[in-house]
Amino acid sequence: MTIDQTMILVIPCQRVLSTAENAVSRGFRMNQASSSRPEQRLIDSAEARFRRFGYKRTTVDDITGDAGTGKGSLYLHFDSKQAVYMAVVEASIERFVASASNLSGGSGSIPARLRALVELTIDHYGQDELLCSSLFGNTGLVDGDVSRMAADLQRARIRSLLRELLESGLREGSVRADLDLDAAAAVVFEIGWAVVRSALEGDSQIPLDRALRTLNQIVGLGLSPRSR
Repeated sequence: MTIDQTMILVIPCQRVLSTAENAVSRGFRMNQASSSRPEQRLIDSAEARFRRFGYKRTTVDDITGDAGTGKGSLYLHFDSKQAVYMAVVEASIERFVASASNLSGGSGSIPARLRALVELTIDHYGQDELLCSSLFGNTGLVDGDVSRMAADLQRARIRSLLRELLESGLREGSVRADLDLDAAAAVVFEIGWAVVRSALEGDSQIPLDRALRTLNQIVGLGLSPRSR
């Protein structure tokens, strides 16, 4: 089976790649063994605050006050406000990845799964301003180092998901056997990221359907097994 080049859609934006995990861990330490209610209340409180007021305008006092706990409880689980933010982003991207994994691991052809995946990505990031801001930096919710760390986390997870899809296609015979999967996942991510970002921001010079159709043809030429 070969890839139908008119059907391939690419997502831009599971396990995190080790390099990204190392980068994130420098600013993010959460007690993995702890799943106490105070910790979850802190994450829920922080998420509500970050989504409403943004990272800079949210203080540790705001988070702990809304969670009904003290600063000591926050620092028992997290190093800093930045670490809390990373926990919020990780929880949000996990929700997306859970849905995306259901699609990528399901039945159907690789093109069909990619189609469903890109639709999910556009829908999810179009509604989740916190993730979108962290990845694209296009709102006032967050910026600076914490935004870059959150973006690195998301990119790594989505590239990993793309690689899994390509591996699935390789096993099925719809992806060429000599493809460098790591490089392909990274390149597909970067190209798709630009297209989806333009769609989300509404500044594309051509209609989205036309852009995706052309992108699919280009990417499909590179993924499809070569005819002998």
